[in-house]
Amino acid sequence: DVWNSYHSLQTNIQNVGNTATLKQIAQRSFDVARHRYAVGVGNILELLAAQKSLSEAKQQRIQALTDWRASRLQLAAKMGRLDAGDLRMERIPLQ
Repeated sequence: DVWNSYHSLQTNIQNVGNTATLKQIAQRSFDVARHRYAVGVGNILELLAAQKSLSEAKQQRIQALTDWRASRLQLAAKMGRLDAGDLRMERIPLQ
């Protein structure tokens, strides 16, 4: 169980990094689409598609952070090292 929890945590750590990159790319794409729309060379569909992609990237980022926290706590519990300090909510940056 400890081994499986450890591997799950490693996977979730990678996912946190991947979703950060995905969110940055989606943000840049949205910024470009917004600028193109503002100057009249882009259309509303392009802007809405970029906005949807950004929203989905933010959602995936939040899910990855949630999964990371859960797997971290699960590993600590399986190792017998879970205490009350681990259960308090810490601020995790969403950027």
